[in-house]
Amino acid sequence: MELKKLGAIGGAIALALCWPLAVGQIGQSVIQDGIANLSSESVKAEVVSYERGYFSSKVTTRYTVLDPVLAEQLAIDGLPSEVVVNSDISHGLFSLSADSVLQDMPEFPLTLSTTTQLNGNTDFDLQLSAWNQVSEGVDGAIVSVTPSTLKGHVSVLGDITYDLDVPSVEIDFNSGEKVLMSGLSGQGNGKKMNSFWLGEQTLKVTEASVMNVDQTPLFSMHDSQYTFSSSFDEMAKTVSSQHKVDLNDLITSDGQVDRVSIDLAFGDLDSESFEKLVNLYQNNPMLTSADIETAIPYVESLFSKGFYLAMNKMAVKLSEDSEFESKWKITVPEGTSNVTQNPAMILPALTGDLDTFFSSGLVTEYPFIKQGIDEAMVMELIQETEQGYQIQAELKEGNLVFENGQQIPLMALLLPALLQP
Repeated sequence: MELKKLGAIGGAIALALCWPLAVGQIGQSVIQDGIANLSSESVKAEVVSYERGYFSSKVTTRYTVLDPVLAEQLAIDGLPSEVVVNSDISHGLFSLSADSVLQDMPEFPLTLSTTTQLNGNTDFDLQLSAWNQVSEGVDGAIVSVTPSTLKGHVSVLGDITYDLDVPSVEIDFNSGEKVLMSGLSGQGNGKKMNSFWLGEQTLKVTEASVMNVDQTPLFSMHDSQYTFSSSFDEMAKTVSSQHKVDLNDLITSDGQVDRVSIDLAFGDLDSESFEKLVNLYQNNPMLTSADIETAIPYVESLFSKGFYLAMNKMAVKLSEDSEFESKWKITVPEGTSNVTQNPAMILPALTGDLDTFFSSGLVTEYPFIKQGIDEAMVMELIQETEQGYQIQAELKEGNLVFENGQQIPLMALLLPALLQP
């Protein structure tokens, strides 16, 4: 019995002595696999060196921008297209803790602290100290950013949650203009599937302004935000997405606006065709004849499987009594084929609806709107309500069909916009 006890104690001691080494070895595999998975067509990630110790390790990684357009833009902004990161890693009982900094870049005070579980799940905390970037020349500027943070969690399955906090950003152009932003924050959760981000993201700004050379505001806004959400239908293999923009207290060179709200969505897009087209355009912004030939089968597939575009809400409030709101939806029905050979068949195939409202105050304030409203009233295309004027119509066989049965070809509405220089 005593021998068994001694053996168990000895085994436990041996395990305790070997465990930091095991954690280090497991951690090295997790980190090397994670770095390898960061590589893409745009960025190459690689482990330059990995010095594994008993209780700690030192790792050097390198990240190189492969996208020539992005690399050129970074050079213009005075930023490198290749960075080397040095990481000090501590071996815990069930996790690895690391502090990482940029090598030979003291002018960019960025520190990343991570805690990685042995299963690969990682908590991260990216800290940017007060940062100033100066670029010379007529188009140069001084960029100043207050201490900022990006915190979140990444699971081994690719799920990501994050919180961004940037108290203020100031850009002083050498020409005299200035851009100010304060209270910039963001939250997100989701994961990347192929070329799609699936989940939700929100970006908020407390105040933003653009100043002219004489420091008069060209543009400003308060308490505004952008929200993006997307989803994937596993059964139908389609993607859908929604974009919401809410801007408040806008001041522009054309005047002041109390509020602007936009809620735009598209959905039921065949994921494979849509991804191919997105990647094709991203890799070749100026499409060649060969690129267009490559895109044709994906365009055909996209239309044949059907999709929709919807403006759930587009509202502009100039003042208490002056506002405009519109919503519409356009659907490409399933089975819409041969669109690249005969584009003229697209408009007759579309279905949808339109609902637009003009307040009485808006019509009174802007005579050019009133003139159009009066003409529409004569044609009985618009209805007068207690609050203002409303237009409702359905899209059928290439025509907008109004409640009184009158029809206007959709092409007649699109031609003036298409013919503008």
